[in-house]
Amino acid sequence: MFNQSWRPLLLAFLVAGVASAEETATPLTWQDCVRLAAQRNPDLLSAQRAMEASHAQYHGSFSAFFPQLSLTNSYTDSSQSGGGTVINGVVSGTSRANSGLWQAQANTSLSVINPTAWATIRSNSALFDQSQANFRVSATTVLLNLYKSYAGLLYAQEQGHVAQDIYTLWKTNASMIGLRYDSGRESKGNRMRTDADLLQAQSGLAQAGRDLRVAQESLGQVLGEDHFRTLVVTGTWSVAALSPEPPDLDELINREPRILAQSALVRQNRAMLQSSRSTLLPTLSLNYNRGWQGDSEFPTTPSWVFSGVAALPLFGGGPTAVFYASSAAKRNLEKAELDLRSLRNQVRTDILSAWSAYAQAQEQVQVQKAYLDSGRQRREESDVRYRSGLMSYEEWQLVINDLVNFEKSYLKSEQSLILAEAQWRFARGEELAQR
Repeated sequence: MFNQSWRPLLLAFLVAGVASAEETATPLTWQDCVRLAAQRNPDLLSAQRAMEASHAQYHGSFSAFFPQLSLTNSYTDSSQSGGGTVINGVVSGTSRANSGLWQAQANTSLSVINPTAWATIRSNSALFDQSQANFRVSATTVLLNLYKSYAGLLYAQEQGHVAQDIYTLWKTNASMIGLRYDSGRESKGNRMRTDADLLQAQSGLAQAGRDLRVAQESLGQVLGEDHFRTLVVTGTWSVAALSPEPPDLDELINREPRILAQSALVRQNRAMLQSSRSTLLPTLSLNYNRGWQGDSEFPTTPSWVFSGVAALPLFGGGPTAVFYASSAAKRNLEKAELDLRSLRNQVRTDILSAWSAYAQAQEQVQVQKAYLDSGRQRREESDVRYRSGLMSYEEWQLVINDLVNFEKSYLKSEQSLILAEAQWRFARGEELAQR
């Protein structure tokens, strides 16, 4: 544990570390962060790979209706013994025939009617739509996380400056109260209280340095950094005025990525229901076999077979297999539809809540700015009155504490505004690529 003599040294080390980090690291703008997150965020890249895989699977399911071709070349060797006569217990006249047969064949088949294959195509199509929607969900989530981490680092950087200002304020006050105490014009208790406030400001400044490192780590994670990297962000944040009228909920809900993903899941379950019933439908396939056979490795005697096969499976999996499979698929479809209904209601509430919170955050920034301006003005006036003996220490300290709280509250309100904007854009379904 550090004793009191080590506190100034530790404080100076943390402040110097924060300052050197801001000086040496290349500042990142918001657009820089968007570009890096789009290129390197592992969650976004994972969703993209899943989308590409489902896209390949969807196109691969059409191969069931392409002609199937196979080539074979075989050799068969056989031996057959002929009958003989028995004279005086001795067998005579036996014969043995050896024969070798070469066969070359080309087999081609074409599936003309295959309800199960069509159901698989529809299922894979819905799966591809779902993966696209999941990719958009990932893009909105990454954008939300980028907002939070970017705002967190902006706040941490500014918090360091504010904490430094507060520390300087209390250091100046402690010096002034110390001089007044030495001259006999202030009590010992008031001096001890001011020293405690200065100690609190030192602790706040040290914590600002630790918070800065945490914020850098958080932003690095969203940007796809595998190891800690000193990051600094820059830029001013401008927020457009929000309409006082509620947004068009139906339009926003219909294009919300979570709704699109759940809608694709409904289509997938509907395709699975059709697939479960397709085993009762007839199938038709055409087959053609062309072959050659002979005694040599390259036979020359031709032969061919053409066939058309129509099949009607009745109880391929048992007499009740189709009934229970379709019943389960129907219940899964109903569940997916009810989940979609519930999600639509939840998204509706999320959009209105985000809109309301965003409007309130904009108003709070103006309110806290007004409080901060008044606190700075009151502090200047109270300093003059306190030095002139027209204000008590208790009254003067209340003014100083109000100013400190207003400084912190205004900074917090700015961060809350960025986070509210992030939640508003997430509720509206905005994606990383749109920024």
